[in-house]
Amino acid sequence: MKKFLISVTLLLLSIFINTSLSAHSIDKDSLVVQFGNKKVVIYVSDSRHKERLQQMYDNGSLRNTLRYLDSNQIADTAFVRDNSGEYRIIKQNGETVIYYDKVEDVKNQRNNRIEINSNNRDGYYRNWNNDNDNNNNNDNNRRNRYRSYTGTDFGFDIGTNIMIPKTGSFSGTLYELNPLRSTYIALSFMNRINFGRYARARVGLEVSWYNFSFEKDVLLTMGNSGLELALDANGLRKSKLAATYLNLPFSIEVGRRWGLTFGVGGYVGYRVASWTKAVTTTGGKIKDHDSYFLNNFRYGIRTQLGLGWAKIFANYDLNALFVKDKAPEMNALSVGFRFML
Repeated sequence: MKKFLISVTLLLLSIFINTSLSAHSIDKDSLVVQFGNKKVVIYVSDSRHKERLQQMYDNGSLRNTLRYLDSNQIADTAFVRDNSGEYRIIKQNGETVIYYDKVEDVKNQRNNRIEINSNNRDGYYRNWNNDNDNNNNNDNNRRNRYRSYTGTDFGFDIGTNIMIPKTGSFSGTLYELNPLRSTYIALSFMNRINFGRYARARVGLEVSWYNFSFEKDVLLTMGNSGLELALDANGLRKSKLAATYLNLPFSIEVGRRWGLTFGVGGYVGYRVASWTKAVTTTGGKIKDHDSYFLNNFRYGIRTQLGLGWAKIFANYDLNALFVKDKAPEMNALSVGFRFML
């Protein structure tokens, strides 16, 4: 008798375990499956699909879908499309409920892909077939690595400018610059498009100020044949050529946004103002606005290496700084620090 009771108890326990681990029916259009320590309720829009859904659970393809349903990865309501169909995921009362609008066989389980297309923390549900509804859906599901999202960044650059001649060196000549005074400053507003956690693209609008401060007491004038530089007989405290550009920068960056990152890109720009400024030994200022044969357009490449919001950058103009045959052929290089907020 004792052995019989033990056998019956083990049999009932086995039946209970098998029942809890397998899919079973609630009503004609729903199934309940046990996934880990979670109970998942699956509703189908057509009872004819229930048998196929049961087969999907039995052959493991449905489990491949369920493994994505981490409570930290979905909001209260998410609308999902993958190889097994189109469905909603709703978390309520500690349960994960799936509403299937369509169930199809999964041909390739390894390529079973989930794309969360809309979610809303208030539980509002947007119909997949009506793309014009709920345009203000919440895009805060940042932990989903299959979803791209956008943001904005504000940038501030500060550095120094260098004139790089096509041949030779400017050292000792009137074009030699004072690197500490030849400041580069830029302000940018960038649109950010994230491709997962480790890659992003940026494109936006930027205003940059170039200051080329000369080492010697140089005065600049625009002659008939080109730019003319001459030493001031009375001496100067400082002399510079400055220009303001409106730029369209773009870049691709890899690495965690607030970790170690590396980026490359380019820019195109247009000169909106240029001038010279000299300060005499008595404190007087000589300032004149003109083109000084600077090219109106500029374009170049940029790169940066950063940690968090602070980065080291370099911008190199691919086109010449001055109009051809109006000044020595040279390109501008700017290096410094970039802060992205």
